Formats: sequence, C-alpha cells, structure tokens
Amino acid sequence: MKKRIVSAIVMMIICIPLLIIGGLPFRIGIALLSILAYKEVLDIKGLNNYPKIVEILGLFIILLLNFSNRDLLNDTIGLNYRYIAVSYLVMFLPTIFYFDKKNYTTKDAFELSSFIIFLGIVFNSISNILIYEKPYFFLLILITIFTDTFAYIIGSMIGRHKFTKISPNKTIEGCLGGLVMGTVLSTIYYETFIGSSPLIKVIPIIALLSLICEMGDLFYSAIKRERNIKDFSNLIPGHGGILDRIDSITFVTLAYVLIRGII
Repeated sequence: MKKRIVSAIVMMIICIPLLIIGGLPFRIGIALLSILAYKEVLDIKGLNNYPKIVEILGLFIILLLNFSNRDLLNDTIGLNYRYIAVSYLVMFLPTIFYFDKKNYTTKDAFELSSFIIFLGIVFNSISNILIYEKPYFFLLILITIFTDTFAYIIGSMIGRHKFTKISPNKTIEGCLGGLVMGTVLSTIYYETFIGSSPLIKVIPIIALLSLICEMGDLFYSAIKRERNIKDFSNLIPGHGGILDRIDSITFVTLAYVLIRGII
C-alpha cells in the first residue's frame, strides 16, 4: 500500500504540471507514455520476439499517430484513414521478407499493428481533447476515477455476487456502485463547469461512458488472463504498468470521440 501511495504522488507531481501547461509539453508527455505502452505490448508474454526493424517501424507509427498535424477529432469517427493506411502498409510488408523465418508472420502483423493503431489513436485523441476541449478532458478523467474508485470501494464492502470470470474480484454490487457514483459525481462536475446541454440528455451519456469505463477495465483484464500475466509491467510500483493505469480511459476516450458534440 505504501508503494502504491508513493507512486500515485509521484505520478501526480509529473502529470499535474503537464495538464496545466498543455500544448506541446503535454503532447510530448503523452507520446512518451505511448512509447512505454508500446514497449509493454512488445513484452506481453505469448507474443513473438519481433525483428528489430519491425519494432522500430512500430515505434515510428506510434509517433506518427501522436504527432500528426491533423486533428483526428475532426475526422470521421476520430480516424484519419491516411495514417491508418500507412500504418498497415508499414507493418504488413515486412512479413514478405521474414516469411521463412517464422518470427514475423501475417498473424503477428495483424496483432501488432492492431495494438499500435489502437494505442496511437487513443493517445492522439487524449492530446486533442485536452488541447481543444479541456473541460471535457477532465470530465472523462473524472468519470474514470469516480467509476473505478467506487466500484472498488463498494465491491469490497458489500460485494457478494461475482460479475464475470474475467476478473473474479469484480462483483455486480461493485459495478453498479461504480456506475451510479461515477454518473452522479461526474454529472455534478458537468453541470458546474460545462452545463451546455440539459441534464435529461447528459445523464444517460455520462452513465454510458461510466459503463464503458468498466468494460475497458475488463477488456484489459481479459488480455492479461489470456497471456497469464498479473500486470503489463512493474514500471509503476504498486500499480503495474502504463497499460494497467490507462485501461479504462482508453475505452472512455474512444467512446467520447464517437459521441462528441452531443453533450
């Protein structure tokens, strides 16, 4: 517990100034996080040891998606198809040259490129939301924090009924508690600092984002169970790796990109 608290304080000391400054420093910070997350993807137990040139190409794609000049929020459902096309071509073509060596198959190419594009789009969207729509950025962060925190607290206190085999510690009571408290507290923030839409429209959307937050957590838990690992890394003592910390926010961010403009 002590390690967890100390790590949380260190993360706050690093992240809060970047959130306040925003702009290029924040984008650089997000890019560094995406690189660390990419390293965790490469290290996941069960994935092959890829050729170094493939890993370097993947790093190039991650940075391309992070620093693309185009605002991905203004593209169709948040995706810029030019970058997607380049990403797949760059990651697929090496399979031709490594075909006989079996260390970078077409299956590997699909799996790795999907991870890379997913992370690139998510981190780019996070940067753009903070830069262009800061109040909504904090709304998404609060939805994630409130939902995860109260799901854990309420589940620990009164949780009796298991929710899913993916994560045995998750309970129906905890998930419902996280959903309700995440929705209520995030709605209070919205009404106080944004308030541009009527609550009758806002509350169902925030509830949906809170639910998606919990689904994101379970999705990453499924990846870890499939790979038989506890955490994606031990980079952050007491917390695991970058992917362990951003599991919920990635899904919430993608969902927000789809519905932005409604609230």
